[in-house]
Amino acid sequence: MTTKDASGERADPPTANDFTRDPSGTAASAVDRPADDPSLWMSEQLLGLTVGHPAVGVCVIAVDGELDMATAPLLEACLRDQLATGPTHLILDLQPVRFMASNGLNCLLHARELAKTTGTHLHLAGLVTRAVARPLQITQLLERFNTYPTLSHALTALTN
Repeated sequence: MTTKDASGERADPPTANDFTRDPSGTAASAVDRPADDPSLWMSEQLLGLTVGHPAVGVCVIAVDGELDMATAPLLEACLRDQLATGPTHLILDLQPVRFMASNGLNCLLHARELAKTTGTHLHLAGLVTRAVARPLQITQLLERFNTYPTLSHALTALTN
């Protein structure tokens, strides 16, 4: 996972204090995993996550790759980490997503509920690709989210 600050410069990765904890008390982090688990390494190869903070109170997570059973947990962990920082707006840029399975849709629904509990407004951007727009349309989930065709549209709407 790559992290960028508001100026676009590479920022230090989150520290252990930045991670949320699940009820079992274990840290939930996309960067805190056993290195010897090949399935996790493969999942990381199929999904890229880039976190940026283009404006005060705005967090952007760019999701690149395939969002399915193997990779949805990585996005969920990243979402928990970023929501723990308390942004006003969290934008998921889904334009680079090449495939979205039902696990990806469930991940988005879970993110929506998690964002509500933290007082963060969740927005989906990049719905110009069929790989993302079609699953949201046919499951009738599209109207449950604040959506924008591109990340630029979302940023313009939220920062002006």
